[in-house]
Amino acid sequence: MAGMEAVGTILEREGDALEVLLFKLIETNLLIEAGEARFLPRATREVERARNRARELDLLRATTVARTRSTATLRELAATAPGPWPAILRDHHDVLSRLVSEIEVVAHLNARLAREGLDLLAHDPVRATVGAGAPASGRPIRNAELDRLARGAALDAVLGTAARLRMPDLIEFLR
Repeated sequence: MAGMEAVGTILEREGDALEVLLFKLIETNLLIEAGEARFLPRATREVERARNRARELDLLRATTVARTRSTATLRELAATAPGPWPAILRDHHDVLSRLVSEIEVVAHLNARLAREGLDLLAHDPVRATVGAGAPASGRPIRNAELDRLARGAALDAVLGTAARLRMPDLIEFLR
């Protein structure tokens, strides 16, 4: 029973961490859509921190489950758990699966928007710094070329972060 309580606690913490990660990805998406590239480096750092926290909990969960049972998916654990644990574990499965799905969708959207922004910078640098996706703050652009380079670096960071969001161990555990 103590083993299931530990697994349940970690699953709850993992869900919280994934929810923070999703929030940070949505925040990044809103910044991209608003053309606020100056905040994208901060947003991508926050996404990385949230991803690292989720990964730490993923490893903790894998270790805890391995102590309870050599290899098991969450569904297998739920099917063989005593007492109230099957329903609790199925609820965790539903929450974690939904969060992983949402994270994948928003990460793909962010990557697509970043690629589109980079394409726009490469093919039409003037429009990319003045038109759609340009700073919405109304602040003047002092050096259009530096602004374009900064926007490109920020969009590259979004792409890099999206590429590192893979969660194969968690996905395998949720099968």
